[in-house]
Amino acid sequence: MHTSSAARRVVILSILLMLLGSVIAYRWLRRRDSADLILDKADELAWNNQWMRAAPLYANAEALFRKQGRKSEALYAHVSQFIPRAENESLPDLLYELRKDEDLPEAQNQNTHLRILLIEGMIETNYDASMAKATWMQIEHAAALHGHYLLMARAWGEEGIAAFLLGDIATAKKLVSRAWLISKLLHDPAAHVRYASAFGAGLVEFHHYGEALKTLDEAIQTADSSSGVAYPSIAINAKIDALRGLHRYDDALALSSEALNRLPHASLDAHLFQILTARGQIFADQKRWSEAASEYDKALQYARHLNYWRGIAQTGGLLALAYMEEGQLTTALDVINEALAANAQLPRELYFAPGNLAIKARILDKLGRANESGMLYERSLALIDSLIATAPTPELEEDVLSELGIVYTGYFDSLARRGDLAGAFEAVEKARGRIEAEALEDHALQLPHVRTEHEERITQLDLQLLKADDPGVAGEVETALRSTEDVSDRPQLASRTATQPLSVKDVQHHLRPGELILEYVLSDPASWVLAINRTTVHKYDLAPKGVIEADASQYRKTILARKADPALAQELFNKLIAPIPEFRISESIIIVPDGALHLLPFSALVNRGSYILSDHNLSNSPSSTVLCLLREREAGTLKDSLQYVGVAASSDQSAKQSFVVRAADSAANEQLAPLPGSADEVEKVARDFPASKTLLLGADATETRFKRLPLSQYRVLHLALHGYADLQYPDRSALVFAPEKNGPDDGLLEVREIRQLPLDARLVTLSACNTGVGPIGAVDISNLTNAFIEAGSETVVAALWDLEDRSTGRLMTEFYGNLVDGQSKELALRNAQLTFVYDGLAPYYWAGFEIAGDTAGGL
Repeated sequence: MHTSSAARRVVILSILLMLLGSVIAYRWLRRRDSADLILDKADELAWNNQWMRAAPLYANAEALFRKQGRKSEALYAHVSQFIPRAENESLPDLLYELRKDEDLPEAQNQNTHLRILLIEGMIETNYDASMAKATWMQIEHAAALHGHYLLMARAWGEEGIAAFLLGDIATAKKLVSRAWLISKLLHDPAAHVRYASAFGAGLVEFHHYGEALKTLDEAIQTADSSSGVAYPSIAINAKIDALRGLHRYDDALALSSEALNRLPHASLDAHLFQILTARGQIFADQKRWSEAASEYDKALQYARHLNYWRGIAQTGGLLALAYMEEGQLTTALDVINEALAANAQLPRELYFAPGNLAIKARILDKLGRANESGMLYERSLALIDSLIATAPTPELEEDVLSELGIVYTGYFDSLARRGDLAGAFEAVEKARGRIEAEALEDHALQLPHVRTEHEERITQLDLQLLKADDPGVAGEVETALRSTEDVSDRPQLASRTATQPLSVKDVQHHLRPGELILEYVLSDPASWVLAINRTTVHKYDLAPKGVIEADASQYRKTILARKADPALAQELFNKLIAPIPEFRISESIIIVPDGALHLLPFSALVNRGSYILSDHNLSNSPSSTVLCLLREREAGTLKDSLQYVGVAASSDQSAKQSFVVRAADSAANEQLAPLPGSADEVEKVARDFPASKTLLLGADATETRFKRLPLSQYRVLHLALHGYADLQYPDRSALVFAPEKNGPDDGLLEVREIRQLPLDARLVTLSACNTGVGPIGAVDISNLTNAFIEAGSETVVAALWDLEDRSTGRLMTEFYGNLVDGQSKELALRNAQLTFVYDGLAPYYWAGFEIAGDTAGGL
């Protein structure tokens, strides 16, 4: 056993013993008279979150303590009654009353002071997360100082919940997970329910619905099987949202009805608010707008009664949307103004504000007030810029962009309908490929995030921007906001393309003759595509998002079944490309996809009996801006490069399978099948690079050896490996290298690690399954392809599905042979794929490979 490992175990054991001792000390060391016994019983109920049942006991104990002249204990019992009161009284008023109590002499007793802080923290969590975070940190410190270690563990969990509400996902996950683990180890069922619920709710927030259900069911089952533990309202509400996300609407409505019936008290306003809001969202998903508005309106009444600003901001926006869909525009405008006023009450919690500004912009647009609408969209986009500027990680930037992608789509629609195609293009490009664009402009290593003075200044400017009704004031604030962002301590966010993407004219300047960009924007009730070549830009109307994505999903399923469906392929062509006359006269088509189109192989679409690959070069780009940035990098790079590095971790030639697939159901590399063709593939490709080549084969193909190579000097990287696409946690998607014993790496080169690789390659080929697959957000897709572009690769070839080993080797050999013959990268891949088409093979065997980035040049 390693000494460090043994030391860690001793520390963990010591902590657990301290925590166990604290349970005994915290619950039983009291004076033993009737008032104390009543208080003990109330505390036991409260510890299990049974605050409603504890309230009359606290009231009884308070009266007895006052008769005995025990002012400190009386105050302890008095403030303990605030949590039930918070269900139907104004939260600001309760917090004001608590702070007055905190100044009393009897509040200086350590147990009473700690109890006041705890009650404050619980109420603040539902009122203002920044206040709650500070209070729970005080509780953690005081609990540790006085030996209340179990309470300290709960404080960690509450700090995590506050961090989540403030957008610090990494800290939230660490703290909530720690509190959850300790609660299970020490059999604290109430805390187990609380933090499993919080963790599950976080998963729902980021659309990991399947995983969330497992965690939430654990919380609900723990509550049901533990006597005395309160009704798991957080878990129930989050489960309703998860069922919604899975489109199990009947199940979600049934659970919400059950939840209303199970509430232990009819006046639990906060719980009623959450359930009614969830019911409204179920109806809204089904476009049952009248029923949605009715549920939202009832929920909003409870939020108003509590002065629950976060709830008013959230549900007010939803209610305004429902009224807008019903045509009640004046009423919708009143409601959204109320929601925006509530936003302004929480200057550190502005995540609803950009969406609410965009909702107001849509309402004004429908009322014919186009100029006001445009200004509101601009303010919304400025707020999103500032939220991203203060996001602690690239992952959270992606989450913000995904959640608020509807803002960009709405503004695009508004500008396009007014004929401002240049403005519409810039609106959507502010979101498309933004993470990749930032990475291309700055490869600085990201340090752990500490909130800076600049970020605090941005927060204050956000609040001014939200409140600014005068267009001139709003303009001044936006200018100051951008100026503050420009001196931010996070240099990658000072990039010009982050807040001001390239214009249409800039993009046209970077295009070559015969090239056409097709930038798709999917939405309901209509979708659009911008067609951009060197001289013109046009917008064409397309079918609704739901229709397009259903057809695209069905065609993908057909291909994965190794079948052909020319009729559906033609139908998709008719929906996506036929309306674009420029397509017919363009040789090279650059697709900037949206939504499910990220997973659609455009090369396999059919026009008049032929795959469009027969007539056109096809490539992808995360955005038009990213394409231009890649082309700007070309001239000064790779003068003295090494030529080629090839990696094949699985080279077992004894495998007898006739149909071997490069696939991974999990990231556990010991479970993966051998790939007998991968080493041969890498070696055959290497013959095209007679000098300056490096091969890592079999047991030598470890992650450590690969990362120790001078990667910045290689022109071509060819990785014939198993690939793993994690749709729940995209940063865990990985290439699977050979296992190594006692090495510094785990054999999984994950997305988060790929971003940090010092690449300057003309081409990275990921000859592995699902490398082009990732979770689809509202504006982008997170996958291995984009990670390699962020790391500095000019072009990436990747796969949209599991690859058959033998046909992949053949296709790769053809591809590289074409490159050595002097063909461009896009043409080389196209000609390699056409050999399969001419042999009559189904799209499964050739259409899975896509080429992304700047593909027009050669090696």
